[in-house]
Amino acid sequence: MRNRLRDLFTTNLAYKGLALAFALMMWVWVQSEQVVEDRARVRLDWRLPDGLALVEPPLESATVSVEGVRGFVRGVRQKQLSMLVDLSKAREGEVSLDLTERPVTGLPGEVRVVSVAPESLKVQLDRVLKRRVNVTPITHGDPATGYRLGRVTVKPDRVELSGPSSVLRGLTEVGTDTIELGGLREDAEFEVGLALRPGQLTPTVEGRFTVSVRVEPIVKERSFEVPVVVEGDAWKATIERVTVTLSGPTDRLDAVDPADVRAVVHVPDGFAAASGSARRGTDGLRYEIERPEAEALDVAAVTPSTISVERR
Repeated sequence: MRNRLRDLFTTNLAYKGLALAFALMMWVWVQSEQVVEDRARVRLDWRLPDGLALVEPPLESATVSVEGVRGFVRGVRQKQLSMLVDLSKAREGEVSLDLTERPVTGLPGEVRVVSVAPESLKVQLDRVLKRRVNVTPITHGDPATGYRLGRVTVKPDRVELSGPSSVLRGLTEVGTDTIELGGLREDAEFEVGLALRPGQLTPTVEGRFTVSVRVEPIVKERSFEVPVVVEGDAWKATIERVTVTLSGPTDRLDAVDPADVRAVVHVPDGFAAASGSARRGTDGLRYEIERPEAEALDVAAVTPSTISVERR
């Protein structure tokens, strides 16, 4: 068995080489001469009459079945194939088209078109109309937790569109591209285009639109029982605690630790009375509510509203 295997690879090498070369030549011939069929996409280039437009967006491409020698057909899919749909002489109304009669540009001469899908089309031509309509900003999603969407504006807020009269006649507004608002925490501006169906309506002047979005914090209130602290050892408060109600953005208010809030009484130097009532936001004998993020959190109420102090 071992000798047979050795002889298989070592004897009659010339004849075996000739047979291999012949087989390769046959394979190359089959590849180059065999007629095959394949499919490819063809871009449709539309030429329209002056003053008329298609009511529906035009078909962008068709599928052609082609036939030819394998070597040429194989590369058809990599080529930029196109077909001119010339309606420059057509009139307003319905037009029937036969795509099988139109030549395909970019196809090798050795390859021929067997069929086109679709074979025919019916399109509607309408007079071109220009009309100014409102621009409406389109948003999606919600701001971050604790915030709400405020005013949304767009500039410019009107645009002139050109298109078929049957489409534009009843149109009063057009939307922008969708703006994602998910997780937004602050005011923002977005540069967007218009959400128009390609090939149907077009702005007479190209340009972008600026959408301004206002985001407002959701304000709520939260009450705390807080200690009363008097500055200086010579004075004491007649009550130990007061109820403080804070208001502000939900996320910041929820983060407040009650231990960080207190009422601090300030007794001015030279205060001669034996006792007195401190009020918030006044001069002289007064108290203040110390709290974290004082700029963001307001004091909505203090109960009681005055704090009495006396000398020790």
